[in-house]
Amino acid sequence: MNIANSPSIPFTIPDINHGLKQANGLFKLWKGGLELEFEEKFLGVFDTSGVQTVRISYGDLQDIRYEKGWFSDNITFEGHSMKVFDEVPGTDIATCTLTVKKKNRKEARNLISQAQVQLSERKLDQLDEED
Repeated sequence: MNIANSPSIPFTIPDINHGLKQANGLFKLWKGGLELEFEEKFLGVFDTSGVQTVRISYGDLQDIRYEKGWFSDNITFEGHSMKVFDEVPGTDIATCTLTVKKKNRKEARNLISQAQVQLSERKLDQLDEED
């Protein structure tokens, strides 16, 4: 899979700096991992960062989880190191959580399933290399 044919899923990272900022962006996959494209807004209105793009390789990820909620869902990425999500706002000790609206649930679940398969394949390849 490459970025050209990977769907983009809109997300938010709420409650940055105790609720003063929020990040809005798009999440998509590429062959080596995932890509987050986002911008931060102060009080939901004023753009404070410009559009930023962060790529995270599967090698830097420990786990990917999808949690269904009533009105929105959460996608949680756990990294092997605190440095993995240095450039992503609102992260917490090697963990990045994205909020996805209910209307994007189906596409988000499909994309996360693909990412989980890619991550599992990478882990299996690493086990094979150790033998």
